Amino acid sequence: MPSQKSIPISELITTANSELLRLDFKRSALQIYCAEFRKFSDYYSNEKIQDYTATTGREYFQSIYGVNIASPRLQLTKSQSATRRAIRLLDDIFQFGYALRYCHRSYTVNPEYDILLESYLMKCRKKHNSQGTLRTKQMKLCQFFEYIEGRNIQLACLTSADLSNFMTTLCRCRRPTLYTTASVLKDFLRYLYESEQFTKDLSAGVPKPKIYTDEDIPETWTPAEVKQLLSAVDRSNPIGKRDYAMFLLAILLGMRAGDICNLRFKNLDWNQKLITYTQQKSGKVSALPLLPVIGEAIIDYLRNGRLDSNCDNVFIRHLHPYGGFQSSAAVSSALKK
Repeated sequence: MPSQKSIPISELITTANSELLRLDFKRSALQIYCAEFRKFSDYYSNEKIQDYTATTGREYFQSIYGVNIASPRLQLTKSQSATRRAIRLLDDIFQFGYALRYCHRSYTVNPEYDILLESYLMKCRKKHNSQGTLRTKQMKLCQFFEYIEGRNIQLACLTSADLSNFMTTLCRCRRPTLYTTASVLKDFLRYLYESEQFTKDLSAGVPKPKIYTDEDIPETWTPAEVKQLLSAVDRSNPIGKRDYAMFLLAILLGMRAGDICNLRFKNLDWNQKLITYTQQKSGKVSALPLLPVIGEAIIDYLRNGRLDSNCDNVFIRHLHPYGGFQSSAAVSSALKK
């Protein structure tokens, strides 16, 4: 369904339900979306409005809840969050013709593309890319494969317009994320051409935003801000205990979010009071002190918060699928908040 000035609401909701099935959403999620779609449809039926436009979703949210859905500091209730997810889905289909994903759900790569992906990652390993870099490249390319499959685009028939349209679907991402995605996609397409799997080099067709040297200057926190951050964590529940320990590792030791998420039990030496691990970004081995406050927080999480799991990671997801974090984005985002 191409982007238009307006689309019949009934047609848009039908497409949205099909997309939810294609993305294999759980039954519980399907029920929530369907309930939101019914409320949305009933509202505009009463208003005698049949078509969906670029502003319909925002206007509906404003009318129902009296707040601007686009407000960056909006603290949503559970009901408001469900409504916003439904509107975001409708907006995506209206604008792009298919549903985008906003979390790192499992995606099964087409066998044909999987062979190309593995050969590309093998090349990257030979160039001594770190494990973190390899994971990022795999995630970005899986996101691209999912896009072309959702639009029924064959990789062999790819055009510059398709590449531009894919980058357009990332419009909600920050510029550094766009830059990374474009860089990975350019490198992958260049590899396909140089390895003679493509007859044309399409890498130049990937739009790539500029990044300025002072655009993303690291922020520093005052002691008062650190205290406020840690005091805001609710340690009465398992997730709060986990997050508190992870925040301490980031704040007191300066560990990167990816290294915290990937921390294994073997990295903790309780006798020597050391945390020894290999940095994902640089591949260098680091040895940091296992401070008493950090040790106490980790022990509290392991004894009173962590789910039973065979996963070797110290910190695990508390939502299905249980196990290690698939991305460090959630941790980074929580710290920025």
